[in-house]
Amino acid sequence: MRSITQEVWRKNSLGKILLCLALTLTACTHEQRDGTSQVFYGALQDDAKSLDPVQAYDEVSLEIVPLIYESLYQYSYLEEPYKVVPLLASDYPKLSKDRLTVTIPLRRDVLFQNGRPMVAKDFVYSWNRLLAPQLHSTGRWLFDGKIKDFKALDEHTLQILLIKPYPNLLNVLCMSFTAVLPEEAVKKNADAQGALLDQHVGTGPFLLKKWDHGYRISLEKNPKYHPDFYPEAASPRLKKLGLTADVGKTLPFLDKVHLDVIRETQPTWLNFISGKLDRLTIPKDNLPSAITKDNTLSDELKAKGVQLRIEPTGKFYFVAFNSQDPVLGKNKFLRQAISSAIDRKAWIQLFTQNQGIAADQVLPANIADRLPRSQLKYDFNIARAKELLKKAGYPGGEGLPTLLFDMRGADSLSRQLGDFFRQQLAVVGIKLEIVFNTFPAFLEKARQGNLHMYLGGWILDYPDAENVWQLLYSANRAPGPNDSNYSNPKFDKLYEAIAVMDPGPKRAEIFGQMDALIQEDCPWALGYTVTAFRLAQPWLKNYRYSDLISNSIKYYRIDIGEKKNRLKAQ
Repeated sequence: MRSITQEVWRKNSLGKILLCLALTLTACTHEQRDGTSQVFYGALQDDAKSLDPVQAYDEVSLEIVPLIYESLYQYSYLEEPYKVVPLLASDYPKLSKDRLTVTIPLRRDVLFQNGRPMVAKDFVYSWNRLLAPQLHSTGRWLFDGKIKDFKALDEHTLQILLIKPYPNLLNVLCMSFTAVLPEEAVKKNADAQGALLDQHVGTGPFLLKKWDHGYRISLEKNPKYHPDFYPEAASPRLKKLGLTADVGKTLPFLDKVHLDVIRETQPTWLNFISGKLDRLTIPKDNLPSAITKDNTLSDELKAKGVQLRIEPTGKFYFVAFNSQDPVLGKNKFLRQAISSAIDRKAWIQLFTQNQGIAADQVLPANIADRLPRSQLKYDFNIARAKELLKKAGYPGGEGLPTLLFDMRGADSLSRQLGDFFRQQLAVVGIKLEIVFNTFPAFLEKARQGNLHMYLGGWILDYPDAENVWQLLYSANRAPGPNDSNYSNPKFDKLYEAIAVMDPGPKRAEIFGQMDALIQEDCPWALGYTVTAFRLAQPWLKNYRYSDLISNSIKYYRIDIGEKKNRLKAQ
């Protein structure tokens, strides 16, 4: 069914919310009586679409996959700026003089969770699987057109042969797409197409114990986990936050991890306030009561000992248009009109309490070689929006069919956002039909290229601008990450140039040309970059928020004594 009414949604979701809340409360109460186990409780905004490394490419799935599966490298947990360090590799890669041959040594002390030693041919198998056409991996772009071949030189040495220099290869080898899997476990647990279902075997710090779809994902410490230790290297800022007390201790600290699917923000908030969740992104409706005007905690939260983290992120939002849509895709004046009809200040005020950073160009803030300052070409301007709509052939919206607008969820925030965009565009005569989806359903539409106009969002995979530009490269069209299916030969040529360039002034100059093309073609109506307001309970130790470090849970520790005392005092 393409859309559902709010009334039907409310009736169906209320029962799910109450059931989910009941499950969370029951589980927490049972394990809190134990008092000796390191148990972490978190919330997911929706169910994971897949835990198969080659298919997991959404915020929810990537909360879990790096806990089960590991890649050759990872980002150092406490260093700023981000630094890549070995994980399953025993050292950094060695490059040939022409930068086209990459040799990587592997650790010799790593076991899969089934007890079998990890060897180089396991990576060859896993990477060939990433490229398998039948799996439709959205991660194919990482290797397609860049890697000629990869092979095992011996049991503990990998070699990658590149088609052209690949400056971001080290970042790519941190991603879960490139994680290693044992062939025998995949064959045992996969469906007819070779995709993994609910049984998973990796090298990671945690075992998947149970996946109650739509309600809870439970993990337990992997007793066969390779030696891994809490890091010593840390930035002055993170040292000051007290994140180095466990330097040198064996990871992971946690015995169990429970992640509950709680789609609505208010039950999530209430679970955190009552001590049933260990961390939380503050819902927009609770920001005014949780955070003061000078961005400090409210007295109530201070009294509870709650930790506050305010961090810039690599997450940004925009309204996207499917370039293959017969109405939107063929009419750039219509797209420009829609972009000009969106009041970004109101969007940021209503949905982030003024904590978002308005887009002035395609690249989000804090990226190397970004333009020092730009001007959003089709920013909010109602008079111009009406003129562009007329130029598009639809004066006052006359003759324009109702446009489908897909949301990334079906919760209260999604409904509010849908109403916001409907009202914004109605001012100039554009009618929208808001389509609510579960997050996995939204991702499946994106993979198939079946979205028309939709709320787009992205979290950087690695801290480089190329990761943003590849979203608009024509070779990455759906099922790849270019789910707007944008195609412009001029842009493609510029992208192919910067994809093999190291950071510097010449690359920055090309970024300016790319930005000008995208702002004019308007495949996206740019929105804002997110500033994260995250809370953690006082008993959650080693908590650092980062949207690039996806395996952070392995560093967490619960101070059981403090948790008992705090909960007793409530």
